[in-house]
Amino acid sequence: MFGKYRVLSTLGTGNSSTVYLAEHIRLNVYRAIKCIPKDTSLVSSPSSEATLLKNLNHPGIPIIYDIEEDEHFFYIIEEFIQGQSIDTFVSYQKISHELLIKLGIQLCDILDYLHHLMPYPILYQDLKPEHIIVCGNQIKLIDFGIASFFTGSGKNYQIYGTMDFAAPEALNGLPVTPSADVYGLGKVLQYLSSYTTEPCSTIFQTIIQKATAYDAADRYETVRLFKEALEQDLKTACPSVSHLTIKNISVFGSKPGIGTTHIAIALASTLTANGYPAVYTERNGNNHLRSMLQEHPAVKEQNGICYYKYFRGIPDYGQGIEPPDSGDAIYVKDFGVYQKDIIELGPENFNLFILSGSPWDLAQTISTGLELSRLGNTAFICNYNNQSSAKKLAGKLGCKVYCFPFDGDAFTCTETKTYLFFHVLSFERGKKKFLNFRKRQP
Repeated sequence: MFGKYRVLSTLGTGNSSTVYLAEHIRLNVYRAIKCIPKDTSLVSSPSSEATLLKNLNHPGIPIIYDIEEDEHFFYIIEEFIQGQSIDTFVSYQKISHELLIKLGIQLCDILDYLHHLMPYPILYQDLKPEHIIVCGNQIKLIDFGIASFFTGSGKNYQIYGTMDFAAPEALNGLPVTPSADVYGLGKVLQYLSSYTTEPCSTIFQTIIQKATAYDAADRYETVRLFKEALEQDLKTACPSVSHLTIKNISVFGSKPGIGTTHIAIALASTLTANGYPAVYTERNGNNHLRSMLQEHPAVKEQNGICYYKYFRGIPDYGQGIEPPDSGDAIYVKDFGVYQKDIIELGPENFNLFILSGSPWDLAQTISTGLELSRLGNTAFICNYNNQSSAKKLAGKLGCKVYCFPFDGDAFTCTETKTYLFFHVLSFERGKKKFLNFRKRQP
């Protein structure tokens, strides 16, 4: 294409455009190419969307690299956004109330940037979950197809937007203001609140009620005021914490074949199902993950990450291959069998040592267990609900040894597994918090 790009696949098709994944032949980098028919009512020369985006500079907005055209189409060459739409993101996992508020604050930042551009602010006008992309810790807003400049007078819209999220004044053909984007954001957060792990706060519900008021005069006048209200709710809902201390959980066994991978997958699935986004990473070179996932036809793979129910997992791609970034998630690392060089020290790391209950391995298991117990941040688990072995090993190690229950499906979250893992990791069920948070500095 244009002697510069090699089209690799179709990323998506909408009412007025098709987006392709392409590779820049000389630079060896990916680009997204948006193909817009010239006869669509949304296009003015060379393209209304490109005209809006070409001078924008914000981490939450895709970069425009080039504009091309032929007899029938305009082509916008822009940054390829690697991530998931937020509706896909919440379909695989529940989110905490805290994360919901933080997502809203990020979206407020993007809209506030657009609303304060000079000489004319930009109204986005089409906020909906499929236009919001989760890229690790960053939210990206895509598809500015019906965005427009706000001049302060007249009808500043091109089409009405999406029924469930567009402001009433836009749907009724009336002039719109930045308050229309406040309404759209409020409806998006209202939609996402149905995927939270616990009921949202009364303050949050009041905030959403104000943001989505039918009359524009009853809403927050600006997204900046909307953001301030969300920030106040964040302080109220989570007054003493800033972020989780534990970032990595290493899982390893005293010998092969005792269910280490099964327990690691169960841990990652259980954490995510309960509102703590976790990613399983295979570090043992056995490729057990792909074998287990082959038994489940509903598994999806996107950007190197496998998805099934609440499970997110990264197979072992071998040396030299950089694993995909999963953002601010807890990494559950399956190392298979214990080796001294896999231990990671520090308050952000936690170890789960899976113990063999076999009497033939008792001496070696105890020796390794005593070594690990001196390091701290380590918990011990016996598989197959082997309570007699757990009791014997606890006496030798001088610490608690937990029992993992009989379990036929590692990917399914159960109350028994949730209780076990929350107890092992010192979670607090009702408040959905680690007990070892770092305190927020006064």
